[in-house]
Amino acid sequence: MKKLYTGKTKDVFLNADGNIVLRFKDSVTGTDGVVDSGANEVIGEIAGKGLASLRTTIYFFDLLKAAGIPTHYIGPGREFGLSDDTIVVKQARSYHLEVICREKAWGSFVRRYGKYVEQGRVLPSLVEFTLKDDQRGDPLITEDALVALGIVSAEAVEYMKRTAKEATAVIKQHLAEKGLELIDIKYEFGEVGGQTVIIDEVSGDSMRVVKQGKVLLQKELFAELFGEALE
Repeated sequence: MKKLYTGKTKDVFLNADGNIVLRFKDSVTGTDGVVDSGANEVIGEIAGKGLASLRTTIYFFDLLKAAGIPTHYIGPGREFGLSDDTIVVKQARSYHLEVICREKAWGSFVRRYGKYVEQGRVLPSLVEFTLKDDQRGDPLITEDALVALGIVSAEAVEYMKRTAKEATAVIKQHLAEKGLELIDIKYEFGEVGGQTVIIDEVSGDSMRVVKQGKVLLQKELFAELFGEALE
Protein backbone atom coordinates (compact mmCIF):
# COMPACT_ATOMS: atom_id res chain seq x y z
CA MET A 1 0.00 0.00 0.00
CA LYS A 2 1.05 3.59 -0.63
CA LYS A 3 0.76 5.94 2.33
CA LEU A 4 -1.14 9.07 1.36
CA TYR A 5 -1.58 10.91 4.62
CA THR A 6 -0.63 10.78 8.30
CA GLY A 7 -3.51 12.05 10.40
CA LYS A 8 -3.96 12.74 14.08
CA THR A 9 -6.03 9.64 14.75
CA LYS A 10 -5.83 7.75 11.41
CA ASP A 11 -3.37 7.07 8.63
CA VAL A 12 -4.61 6.87 5.02
CA PHE A 13 -3.29 4.45 2.39
CA LEU A 14 -4.00 3.72 -1.27
CA ASN A 15 -4.47 0.01 -1.81
CA ALA A 16 -3.39 -1.83 -4.97
CA ASP A 17 -7.04 -2.29 -5.98
CA GLY A 18 -7.60 1.48 -6.03
CA ASN A 19 -9.59 1.63 -2.81
CA ILE A 20 -8.54 3.57 0.28
CA VAL A 21 -7.44 1.94 3.54
CA LEU A 22 -7.88 3.75 6.86
CA ARG A 23 -5.69 2.62 9.77
CA PHE A 24 -6.91 3.67 13.21
CA LYS A 25 -4.42 4.75 15.86
CA ASP A 26 -4.47 4.94 19.66
CA SER A 27 -3.69 8.67 19.65
CA VAL A 28 -6.15 11.08 21.26
CA THR A 29 -6.70 14.80 20.75
CA GLY A 30 -7.40 17.38 23.41
CA THR A 31 -6.73 20.78 24.91
CA ASP A 32 -4.63 21.50 28.01
CA GLY A 33 -4.35 17.79 28.73
CA VAL A 34 -8.11 17.18 28.59
CA VAL A 35 -9.34 14.68 25.98
CA ASP A 36 -11.54 16.36 23.36
CA SER A 37 -12.29 14.64 20.05
CA GLY A 38 -12.91 18.02 18.43
CA ALA A 39 -9.50 19.43 19.30
CA ASN A 40 -6.66 19.80 16.81
CA GLU A 41 -3.74 18.72 19.02
CA VAL A 42 -2.65 15.16 19.83
CA ILE A 43 -2.08 14.97 23.59
CA GLY A 44 -1.19 11.29 23.97
CA GLU A 45 -2.35 7.73 23.46
CA ILE A 46 -4.89 5.45 25.11
CA ALA A 47 -4.25 1.74 24.62
CA GLY A 48 -7.11 0.12 22.71
CA LYS A 49 -8.59 3.42 21.58
CA GLY A 50 -7.81 2.74 17.91
CA LEU A 51 -9.54 -0.63 17.97
CA ALA A 52 -12.54 0.92 19.72
CA SER A 53 -12.75 3.59 17.01
CA LEU A 54 -12.47 0.96 14.28
CA ARG A 55 -15.16 -1.33 15.61
CA THR A 56 -17.61 1.46 16.44
CA THR A 57 -17.09 2.95 12.98
CA ILE A 58 -17.93 -0.41 11.38
CA TYR A 59 -20.91 -0.67 13.73
CA PHE A 60 -22.35 2.72 12.75
CA PHE A 61 -21.57 2.42 9.04
CA ASP A 62 -23.48 -0.88 9.02
CA LEU A 63 -26.33 0.86 10.85
CA LEU A 64 -26.46 3.63 8.24
CA LYS A 65 -26.27 1.12 5.40
CA ALA A 66 -29.29 -0.73 6.80
CA ALA A 67 -31.14 2.60 6.88
CA GLY A 68 -30.32 3.23 3.21
CA ILE A 69 -27.97 6.15 3.88
CA PRO A 70 -24.99 6.04 1.48
CA THR A 71 -21.40 6.20 2.74
CA HIS A 72 -17.97 5.41 1.28
CA TYR A 73 -17.57 2.34 3.51
CA ILE A 74 -16.78 -1.02 1.86
CA GLY A 75 -15.77 -3.36 4.69
CA PRO A 76 -13.30 -4.31 7.45
CA GLY A 77 -9.69 -4.61 6.35
CA ARG A 78 -9.47 -8.20 7.57
CA GLU A 79 -11.95 -9.24 4.87
CA PHE A 80 -9.43 -8.07 2.28
CA GLY A 81 -6.38 -9.69 3.85
CA LEU A 82 -5.34 -6.48 5.62
CA SER A 83 -4.56 -5.85 9.29
CA ASP A 84 -7.33 -5.84 11.90
CA ASP A 85 -6.89 -2.13 12.64
CA THR A 86 -8.07 -1.03 9.18
CA ILE A 87 -11.20 -0.50 7.12
CA VAL A 88 -11.53 -0.27 3.34
CA VAL A 89 -13.45 2.60 1.79
CA LYS A 90 -14.10 4.01 -1.67
CA GLN A 91 -11.95 6.84 -2.96
CA ALA A 92 -13.71 10.15 -2.37
CA ARG A 93 -13.10 13.80 -3.04
CA SER A 94 -13.40 15.38 0.37
CA TYR A 95 -15.25 18.66 0.77
CA HIS A 96 -12.97 19.49 3.73
CA LEU A 97 -15.98 20.29 5.86
CA GLU A 98 -17.42 19.08 9.12
CA VAL A 99 -21.19 18.92 9.29
CA ILE A 100 -22.31 19.00 12.91
CA CYS A 101 -25.80 18.00 13.99
CA ARG A 102 -26.69 19.16 17.51
CA GLU A 103 -29.46 17.60 19.59
CA LYS A 104 -28.57 19.60 22.70
CA ALA A 105 -26.55 22.75 23.40
CA TRP A 106 -23.12 21.68 24.61
CA GLY A 107 -19.44 22.50 24.45
CA SER A 108 -18.40 25.04 21.82
CA PHE A 109 -22.03 25.85 21.00
CA VAL A 110 -22.58 27.12 24.56
CA ARG A 111 -19.23 28.94 24.55
CA ARG A 112 -20.33 30.82 21.43
CA TYR A 113 -23.97 31.45 22.29
CA GLY A 114 -24.01 31.32 26.08
CA LYS A 115 -25.78 34.67 26.20
CA TYR A 116 -28.79 33.01 24.61
CA VAL A 117 -28.64 29.35 25.64
CA GLU A 118 -27.74 27.23 28.64
CA GLN A 119 -25.96 23.88 28.43
CA GLY A 120 -28.32 21.00 27.89
CA ARG A 121 -31.12 22.89 26.15
CA VAL A 122 -32.78 20.74 23.50
CA LEU A 123 -32.05 21.82 19.93
CA PRO A 124 -34.01 20.88 16.78
CA SER A 125 -31.30 18.69 15.19
CA LEU A 126 -29.51 21.94 14.41
CA VAL A 127 -26.93 21.66 11.61
CA GLU A 128 -23.72 23.71 11.47
CA PHE A 129 -20.93 23.72 8.90
CA THR A 130 -17.26 24.26 9.77
CA LEU A 131 -14.20 24.30 7.55
CA LYS A 132 -11.49 21.72 8.24
CA ASP A 133 -8.73 24.29 8.69
CA ASP A 134 -6.53 23.71 11.74
CA GLN A 135 -4.59 26.93 11.15
CA ARG A 136 -7.76 29.01 11.50
CA GLY A 137 -9.38 26.94 14.22
CA ASP A 138 -11.93 25.16 12.01
CA PRO A 139 -14.14 28.24 11.59
CA LEU A 140 -17.89 28.18 11.14
CA ILE A 141 -19.12 29.00 7.65
CA THR A 142 -22.59 29.91 6.44
CA GLU A 143 -24.44 27.94 3.79
CA ASP A 144 -24.43 30.92 1.43
CA ALA A 145 -20.67 31.32 1.84
CA LEU A 146 -20.10 27.65 1.01
CA VAL A 147 -21.82 28.22 -2.31
CA ALA A 148 -20.41 31.69 -2.99
CA LEU A 149 -16.83 30.49 -2.47
CA GLY A 150 -17.35 27.50 -4.74
CA ILE A 151 -16.65 24.97 -1.98
CA VAL A 152 -19.84 23.00 -2.70
CA SER A 153 -23.02 23.50 -4.70
CA ALA A 154 -26.31 24.65 -3.21
CA GLU A 155 -27.68 21.16 -3.98
CA ALA A 156 -24.84 19.53 -2.04
CA VAL A 157 -25.47 21.82 0.94
CA GLU A 158 -29.13 20.83 1.08
CA TYR A 159 -28.25 17.16 0.68
CA MET A 160 -25.70 17.30 3.51
CA LYS A 161 -28.18 19.02 5.83
CA ARG A 162 -30.92 16.53 5.07
CA THR A 163 -28.66 13.50 5.26
CA ALA A 164 -26.98 14.64 8.49
CA LYS A 165 -30.41 14.92 10.11
CA GLU A 166 -31.52 11.53 8.78
CA ALA A 167 -28.33 9.79 9.92
CA THR A 168 -28.53 11.48 13.31
CA ALA A 169 -32.13 10.35 13.81
CA VAL A 170 -31.10 6.75 13.09
CA ILE A 171 -28.11 6.83 15.43
CA LYS A 172 -29.96 8.74 18.16
CA GLN A 173 -32.81 6.22 18.22
CA HIS A 174 -30.41 3.28 18.26
CA LEU A 175 -28.43 4.72 21.16
CA ALA A 176 -31.62 5.55 23.07
CA GLU A 177 -32.61 1.90 22.90
CA LYS A 178 -29.39 1.17 24.79
CA GLY A 179 -30.05 3.84 27.42
CA LEU A 180 -27.63 6.32 25.86
CA GLU A 181 -28.26 9.91 24.81
CA LEU A 182 -26.75 11.47 21.70
CA ILE A 183 -25.83 15.11 22.33
CA ASP A 184 -24.17 15.99 19.04
CA ILE A 185 -22.39 14.32 16.13
CA LYS A 186 -20.14 15.48 13.31
CA TYR A 187 -19.92 14.05 9.83
CA GLU A 188 -17.60 14.54 6.92
CA PHE A 189 -18.96 14.43 3.40
CA GLY A 190 -17.32 13.93 0.05
CA GLU A 191 -18.04 12.97 -3.52
CA VAL A 192 -17.88 9.38 -4.78
CA GLY A 193 -18.73 8.83 -8.43
CA GLY A 194 -20.57 12.14 -8.62
CA GLN A 195 -22.64 11.40 -5.50
CA THR A 196 -22.31 13.20 -2.16
CA VAL A 197 -21.91 10.66 0.65
CA ILE A 198 -20.76 10.43 4.27
CA ILE A 199 -17.03 9.70 4.45
CA ASP A 200 -14.21 9.30 7.01
CA GLU A 201 -15.52 7.68 10.21
CA VAL A 202 -18.55 7.61 12.48
CA SER A 203 -17.36 6.67 15.96
CA GLY A 204 -16.93 7.94 19.49
CA ASP A 205 -14.40 10.37 18.04
CA SER A 206 -17.16 12.06 16.05
CA MET A 207 -20.01 12.12 18.56
CA ARG A 208 -20.78 13.15 22.11
CA VAL A 209 -22.80 10.48 23.94
CA VAL A 210 -24.04 10.74 27.53
CA LYS A 211 -25.05 8.09 30.05
CA GLN A 212 -26.52 9.20 33.37
CA GLY A 213 -25.14 12.70 32.91
CA LYS A 214 -21.59 11.59 32.03
CA VAL A 215 -20.01 12.06 28.60
CA LEU A 216 -18.58 8.71 27.52
CA LEU A 217 -15.02 8.25 26.31
CA GLN A 218 -14.44 6.19 23.16
CA LYS A 219 -13.67 3.01 25.13
CA GLU A 220 -16.69 3.54 27.38
CA LEU A 221 -19.00 3.90 24.38
CA PHE A 222 -17.45 0.73 22.96
CA ALA A 223 -18.28 -1.14 26.17
CA GLU A 224 -21.88 0.08 26.05
CA LEU A 225 -22.32 -0.97 22.41
CA PHE A 226 -20.58 -4.33 22.53
CA GLY A 227 -21.00 -5.39 26.15
CA GLU A 228 -17.29 -5.91 26.58
CA ALA A 229 -14.32 -3.90 27.74
CA LEU A 230 -11.13 -3.22 25.82
CA GLU A 231 -7.99 -3.87 27.83
